[in-house]
Amino acid sequence: MSKSSFSVYRIGRGAGVDIQIDDDSVSRVHAELVATPSGAYYLTDCASSGGSYVAQDGEWKRIRQEFIDPTDAILLGRYQTTAPALIAMAVQQKRRAGGMAPLPEGPVRRDVHTGEIIGEED
Repeated sequence: MSKSSFSVYRIGRGAGVDIQIDDDSVSRVHAELVATPSGAYYLTDCASSGGSYVAQDGEWKRIRQEFIDPTDAILLGRYQTTAPALIAMAVQQKRRAGGMAPLPEGPVRRDVHTGEIIGEED
């Protein structure tokens, strides 16, 4: 498999990331997610202050680098999600950056499985 077949996403709340998460527990560049065409994922913590965790065997495990399944829960700071939801967020944010729809103002709630916006945060 060639290296170009992998998709790499930088996750954080700063400029220059592929997936922006509006949560102060998420570092400016928090983690990096690599997705393969076969559906496998590899998560790397980028020396974040809040840590990156994966739920395995019912327990949160702090990780530095870890292969993860699509159904594994991920915790970035206090933000809980899944790898497919992060990918969906990247696609959604890229479309909005292209002028398709404005970004919502203020915090929003997202479906943890799809990453889609499901409403405004209370």
